[in-house]
Amino acid sequence: MNPKRRNAVLLASTFVAASAVTGIAPSAQAAPQACTYQAAHLPVPAGIKSGVVKATGGAEVYAGEVEFPEDDSLEHAVLWSGGRMTDLGPAAGADFDLSVSDVNSKGTVVGHGAKITGVVEGFPTWSWFPVRSRDGKLEQLPVPAGSHDVQTRVITENGDIYGEGYGSNPNYTEVYKWPADQAGTVVKLPGLPRGSRVEGVDADGTVAITAEEAPAGTWRPYLWKDGTAKPLAIPAGAANASVTGISNGVVVGDALDADFNPSAVMWNKDGKVTALPNGQRTTAVNSKGLILGTNKRLVASLWQLSASAGAAPSDGVVTTLGDDGTLVGSKARPGATFPRFPAVWHCG
Repeated sequence: MNPKRRNAVLLASTFVAASAVTGIAPSAQAAPQACTYQAAHLPVPAGIKSGVVKATGGAEVYAGEVEFPEDDSLEHAVLWSGGRMTDLGPAAGADFDLSVSDVNSKGTVVGHGAKITGVVEGFPTWSWFPVRSRDGKLEQLPVPAGSHDVQTRVITENGDIYGEGYGSNPNYTEVYKWPADQAGTVVKLPGLPRGSRVEGVDADGTVAITAEEAPAGTWRPYLWKDGTAKPLAIPAGAANASVTGISNGVVVGDALDADFNPSAVMWNKDGKVTALPNGQRTTAVNSKGLILGTNKRLVASLWQLSASAGAAPSDGVVTTLGDDGTLVGSKARPGATFPRFPAVWHCG
């Protein structure tokens, strides 16, 4: 299962600059020894022009997207498992676009495709729809009646799928679950604030949520389990906060000031919030407490819980990390800087 939040932010050495939230004291902890990462490209379908790994389900299980050079071609989802590559093709029924969200250790891939719904002032409008892999291809998942723009975010080890979309209220997202033991069904999770979106699901079924309240302009972090959502503490000095991932009880996210400038934070198993040293944003956390994000110089960086673990590899774009510490993303082939192709970085 992908230990990251949904919405993988591609980490590179340059980003749009943003100020940091102050007033959160980082804990004093010895920095762990930095890892030396070795990059390797993954096998890809013939003729692609670029690609990226978006998720990892454990040792040697990865999922991502590849793009072909033809203008009218659709992106394909790809599964890598045990050294074998499977081209899952485009999202069934998609008119364009595909986003891979997650994969579990069994190799089930989830994501969403886009369907054109109309034209406004000469430009197409579209709606997302959820998909999962089965028998070597992507199939559509059911959606609640009257819903639209439904996207998957996480698939758990037992096959439960989580995501969100718009239902009866067109201004706020609501969270959906596709239970593994009830094939062909989808349910709305009860007890959540409006505007909730899924950022991760822990092994014990705890769902990490960010809720956006549009009129009030607030972002609030929650943990949901067994029908009840409990708020996480807003970091000192911050006006808002968002969650980006959860694993083994540790939650990572961003403290946000009144102008939504971010600063990287983590909540421990007791709910205590701590700033990550020199951290600006977080992207993912694994069960060992390894955290991926960016520092205040916008460099892809790592932390071991609240201690800095140095910079992430700079020879590509890192999207997330696995429980074994493997980093995944994309990098150019030798002798080039672009385009980038699916790659993994193992700790050497």
